[in-house]
Amino acid sequence: MPHVLIIEDDEDLRPVLAGILRASGFSVTDVNEGVAGLQAAEAHPPDIVISDIVMEGMEGIAAIMALRKLMNDVPIIAISGSQRYLASSEKLGADAVLLKPFTRETILDAVNGLLARRTQPA
Repeated sequence: MPHVLIIEDDEDLRPVLAGILRASGFSVTDVNEGVAGLQAAEAHPPDIVISDIVMEGMEGIAAIMALRKLMNDVPIIAISGSQRYLASSEKLGADAVLLKPFTRETILDAVNGLLARRTQPA
């Protein structure tokens, strides 16, 4: 069962996102900010990360850059309500970006697509 790390400070969105992924067969760790995300990634390495960009504490872009140093091959999906932040996150290490709000199908397609790409032989 693939393990997903969610880094999202929105107390309404985070449990919904975690629930969607769990109901689809994923193991999920969810945290509310970047430093906790890095700690969670070190404690239980994820197969994929979903990170918000604008958060209190360590911003999502800083978290993405730190995760890239920690585990370069793990796919990262950046999520934000602002297209401006998403463009920056792609340049700094995110493999995919999603503009909020997004649908259940959109997040599952992104997660499954990146995981499938990761498991394909080079």
